[in-house]
Amino acid sequence: MVSRKHQQLTMHGALLVAAIGVAGALGQHGFAQEHGRKFYPDDPLWREPPPRTVSGIPTRDVDHVYDFLDSSYVAPRREGKAAKRGLHSALDVNTLGEVPDSAWYTNRHAFHTMSIADLQRGPGNTSPPDPSHPWHITAAKSNGITPGFVIEDARKNRYVLKLDPPQHPELCSAADVIGSKLFYALGYNTPENYVVHFRREQLEITDGVSYRHPSGKKIPLTGQIVDELLKSQPKLTDGTYRALASRWLDGKVVGPFDYRGVRSDDPNDTVAHQDRRVLRGLAVFASWVNHHDTSQINTMDTLVSEDGRQYMKHYLIDFGSILGSRGDRPKPPWIGHQYTIAHGEPVARALTFGFYVPRWQRSDYPKLRGVGVFDSWSFDPLQWKPEVPNPAFLMMDNADAFWAAKQVVAFTDDEIRAIVETGKLSDPRATDWIADCLIKRRDKIAQAWFSKVLALDRFRIANGQLEWVDLAAGHQLSAHPEIRVRWATFDNQRATSEEIPGAISPRLPDMWPDGYWIAVLEAPERPRQCARVYIRKIGDVTEIVGVDRTW
Repeated sequence: MVSRKHQQLTMHGALLVAAIGVAGALGQHGFAQEHGRKFYPDDPLWREPPPRTVSGIPTRDVDHVYDFLDSSYVAPRREGKAAKRGLHSALDVNTLGEVPDSAWYTNRHAFHTMSIADLQRGPGNTSPPDPSHPWHITAAKSNGITPGFVIEDARKNRYVLKLDPPQHPELCSAADVIGSKLFYALGYNTPENYVVHFRREQLEITDGVSYRHPSGKKIPLTGQIVDELLKSQPKLTDGTYRALASRWLDGKVVGPFDYRGVRSDDPNDTVAHQDRRVLRGLAVFASWVNHHDTSQINTMDTLVSEDGRQYMKHYLIDFGSILGSRGDRPKPPWIGHQYTIAHGEPVARALTFGFYVPRWQRSDYPKLRGVGVFDSWSFDPLQWKPEVPNPAFLMMDNADAFWAAKQVVAFTDDEIRAIVETGKLSDPRATDWIADCLIKRRDKIAQAWFSKVLALDRFRIANGQLEWVDLAAGHQLSAHPEIRVRWATFDNQRATSEEIPGAISPRLPDMWPDGYWIAVLEAPERPRQCARVYIRKIGDVTEIVGVDRTW
């Protein structure tokens, strides 16, 4: 594993590269050699430097068959070899182990508590398609189980209009809305998603719109074809159809991003994606909501303009396959427990002559509209798997998982229920079931990942002493009964420390002159685990600038 010092130097080098446009490892290596210290005056970084202006970015296409085969067969071996050499730390983190705001991610609920109204608002809830005027169809799709349209309302806003599977109303539309709110609160860029109701006569076809028949032939879209596409869709008692309207992303769409490597045509993309904590830790978030389809197809890059700069912004999209939905039907129970190309459990069943029955086959799944197959009883956070191996997930280490787990536990029961309510499920029992499962899965995530570390966080200096929150308290975990604090001075240039005799309490020692100090927090029952909190004093300003943990 690379040292924390190297990790921070690499991040400063990577951010400098992004800021001044010097590409390649040579620029980062030279920066690290010249500035061989642990902390810099601007630590901890909470925002990446403004991105360079980019232009002429071509649209990137993905071969989904190749992506599936590469992820299923090549990635596990490739990332597996890297893991055997020793997992290295994420490179997009600051000295506190947090991820700075960037085109990838924004610190939200876990760091700046959002109100219930803000959580329900998510990326936006004030711009649904205008129901008072016709919606103009500008494109249509026939692939997949359910039809869909691209529409434009009277305000010239564009949306992807997605219908639920005919035999499973509310299933995908609810999941898509709930997912967009949750992942937004977790810090990601997500689209504005709305549950909408419309009548057939509200849909008008724009001149020149074509439609690809299931036979493959491209023909003009007609009202008769729209009627046929809606024929299998259930109507509500008021004669309307329910659907999901996902507002078109801002900027120019330039295709999905990969979970490995960098995008060579983006000079701001300087950290390999499998080395980004924001993508590694996504594995924990995905396990929470059983987001099994974390392939490239459910991501999107767009070119946006802000403050006179055009740069690439990275989105997670299409959450219709989370919770109990597979997108076109309820999930099979095995999803989340094994890869599509599974190996272990079929062998176990064969060796036990069928007597081995996995836990997911013994769980109870309710028959409630909009729920699908989703539970908490069979959920194991340490064993959860997406449908296809994800290169970034395979590189996740304990620090990545801890970063993600503490964000999951930041959601209270009431906040989780409020977000689930945005799915507008017609049966209150369905809302209760999904919320209860998310709450119990949240607690399991806490139990799994907080047991690997002294789960101390939110360090601050108050009333002349160091204070913190023990995240292990609650979630069926007991707080550490005794935390001992030892103090040492720290030489930032040489990265050496010297213990201060007799300084064994949370109270700050005499800090004179200006410089750096370390508080080492330990628990007697976990002698191998500790947290090191670095404090810098300059004049009257005393602040926490770094946190290191042992696992």
